[in-house]
Amino acid sequence: MMTIQEHVPLASLTTLRVGGPASYVATCTSVEDVRTALAFAKDHTLSYYLLGGGSNVLASDEGYKGVMILMRLEGISFVAEDERVLVRAAAGAAWDSVVEEAAARELWGIENLAGIPGTIGAAPIQNIGAYGAELKDTLESVEVLDATTGEMHTLSQAECELAYRDSRFKREPHLIVIEVTLALRKNGIPKIEYKDLLNAKEQGADLSSPAAIGRVVREVRRGKFPDLRTMGTAGSFFKNPILTLGKYAALKELYGEVPSFPHPHGIKIPLAFVLDRVLNLRGFRQGPAWLFGSQPLVLALDREGRAEDVESLARLVEQKVFDATGITIEREVRSMPRA
Repeated sequence: MMTIQEHVPLASLTTLRVGGPASYVATCTSVEDVRTALAFAKDHTLSYYLLGGGSNVLASDEGYKGVMILMRLEGISFVAEDERVLVRAAAGAAWDSVVEEAAARELWGIENLAGIPGTIGAAPIQNIGAYGAELKDTLESVEVLDATTGEMHTLSQAECELAYRDSRFKREPHLIVIEVTLALRKNGIPKIEYKDLLNAKEQGADLSSPAAIGRVVREVRRGKFPDLRTMGTAGSFFKNPILTLGKYAALKELYGEVPSFPHPHGIKIPLAFVLDRVLNLRGFRQGPAWLFGSQPLVLALDREGRAEDVESLARLVEQKVFDATGITIEREVRSMPRA
């Protein structure tokens, strides 16, 4: 049964650990709970906002004057179909729990995405990706609740319109993710072309199974990302820029060889290279907010920090990158509205 609490600090619901009170927080464990929360918001003429693990959002210090809907629907099932296995998981299931359960069954496809915080319901919204893999590589379908009509729909992978850290769901927030279905393989080949994984292999790491790769990926992530037990973070705060061939050539002319990866719309470059090698911003601090020393793409926040500190540092970094390269960088972390 849905529960509703009043004046809940958003700092307690987000991994950045910032944010003032939400007027109402509705904890939903079923589709009917979600419907009830939507009806509550409508009856009280309030806006609503969906929240999973709170790991990719920047809440306002002023809080949220509306209904925060916490997606806590749980459940994971596995259905074998010849050489593949369909994994169906409710939106509130922890993403890494899905990865671990798949690995325990020796299923291939999402092992490179091990250790990513948050829920599986948020995974298609962001089209999560890491270490040479993206959710779209295995996504079969997404079951959604249309908040405007109250109807349920099943969207195919193509209908989700997944792109680099983007999806249809960002443009159509009334489509509420209820369940995600992945298509994993019983047999697979380790995908270890990413530099950190190659380095691990050279050092003798076992990368022969989904479980083994997952363990290595989690270990790599622990070395690159802040410890959530001691500080706030939302992981990678900015997207890696995608440049035209001309823009990339101009950047190379200014700064020499720049790492790059092919992309359907141009050339993707690692923003961490620009922040570190071009701007020397590794570990750069402004008050309680700073760029993490092991990975400057990650913004970290001391315990006493506020959302305004995060915002101030983010804007400064954006300006520095633009001034040095002419590149307008985009944020991976989304800012929560105030109402």
